[in-house]
Amino acid sequence: MYAVVRTGGKQYRVEEGRAVKVDHLPGEPGDSIELGDVLLMGEGETITIGAPTIEGARVVGTIAEQGRDPKIVVFRYKSKTRSRKKTGHRQHFTKIVVDDILAAGQQPKPKAAIAAPEEEPPAEAPKKRGRRKVSAEETTVAAESEDRVAGLAETDTGEAAAGDAATEAAAEPATSEAEGPADKPKRTRRKTTE
Repeated sequence: MYAVVRTGGKQYRVEEGRAVKVDHLPGEPGDSIELGDVLLMGEGETITIGAPTIEGARVVGTIAEQGRDPKIVVFRYKSKTRSRKKTGHRQHFTKIVVDDILAAGQQPKPKAAIAAPEEEPPAEAPKKRGRRKVSAEETTVAAESEDRVAGLAETDTGEAAAGDAATEAAAEPATSEAEGPADKPKRTRRKTTE
């Protein structure tokens, strides 16, 4: 079932169980509110249109939130006169959850019947996934096992020791080249005439 209601000079299409954000209405979150200006009601293919409103029809809801919209900037400007004015505005709103749409003569559903389906046991929160903390004993055991594996590989073949010496010799020239060649002259600002 749906209805079109008028509040705050605007018209809103509302349905049971849905939330609607309207201009500010007095009340605190959790309070019950009733909107009486119902312009149209519909259920399936049956539509009732008011002239201008449906007598006795009303929409019952609960205030979910009272708040303010994001700021809009209002900038007034007049050319050629250096006239500028910048202000901001945040519109107040009320968020309503529609509990029931009632025709003329109908009574609202009891709150216990409305709240019963919503009550469910809270689900357990999923475990947080993060890094596993490694104790100091585990790190020393892991380091010792790596050392043993490296020692076994060198003793099995003599090629591993020879390969290590060759890689060390090859690594030394690379580091000296990174520092820069020694025979390259230093750049100066003076022009040399040769």
